[in-house]
Amino acid sequence: MTSDDASMRTGKPKLTVDEQIGHLRSKGVTFDLCPEEDARETLSDKTYYFKLAAYRVLFDKRVGGERDGEYVGLDFGHLRDLAAIDHMLRYTLLPMTLDIEHFAKAKLMHEVTERVGEDGYSIVVDYLASLPKKSLDIRNGEIRRLENDRYSGDLARRYDGSYPAWVFAELISFGGFIDFYRFCALRWDDREMRKEHYLLKQVKAVRNACAHSTAIVNGFAPGTPSNVRTPNEVARALADVGLNKRARHSKMSNARVQQITMTAFAYRELVKGTHSREMCRTLVDAFISRSEEHSDWYVRSDYFRSALAFLNRVFDRWI
Repeated sequence: MTSDDASMRTGKPKLTVDEQIGHLRSKGVTFDLCPEEDARETLSDKTYYFKLAAYRVLFDKRVGGERDGEYVGLDFGHLRDLAAIDHMLRYTLLPMTLDIEHFAKAKLMHEVTERVGEDGYSIVVDYLASLPKKSLDIRNGEIRRLENDRYSGDLARRYDGSYPAWVFAELISFGGFIDFYRFCALRWDDREMRKEHYLLKQVKAVRNACAHSTAIVNGFAPGTPSNVRTPNEVARALADVGLNKRARHSKMSNARVQQITMTAFAYRELVKGTHSREMCRTLVDAFISRSEEHSDWYVRSDYFRSALAFLNRVFDRWI
């Protein structure tokens, strides 16, 4: 299949940078906050059209009339600014998720080493024995793929299938660790750890989005509903920082806002290191400042503005 055939199948042909700018103009996008010359440089050297255009969904479209389908009040400067806010948000959240993973591992290892009757090895044997074949193959595959890894290969080869919990946790993926965390919580009938397992699943989703440079704030709009229950302890913590029931329901019904909020709560609960928290607080302060720099630009994007204000309150009070 040729590239022309592919374009015909999708209905969206490849556009040069000049054609991209022309297409944006045809959709009502202006270039007052960001001149075309700067927009051309942005699309040529700093990002690409598909990624930048993702933020258009935060703006309304005209319905009916000669300008049907055009965006209302959208300037290229908005798209560039939103991309910068999103970039800073990812660079704030990613270290947060890494800290959560580390301290969750530290907590689990403390439990394993301090519990009478746990030798550190049998719990891994029992966990692997509990898995259905497909899941067991995934866990074993994760470790086998590390055998030639420059960082973890020595560990993977040295233990050769007989892993203590503290080694096993270093070799499996974050998703595998979260599943192991749940197994341990059920084994010990630890209600707090079961709740933490639920939070860690949301942390993983946020970490993956950040690590893959996925656009996030374009989902801060109606139409991104969550099918995940907000834990009661998170709802109570939100109430404690002055967010009323209406705000909690509105924002926590948005999947991305909810996941980020639950990640921030997990950080508050699990991360104990003073140095880690100081570093994270520096990132949070920088993000809040940057996200509010052009807040007057988004007077027509009420849901986006309120979602950002909601998260900034959460970050400020919990981190």
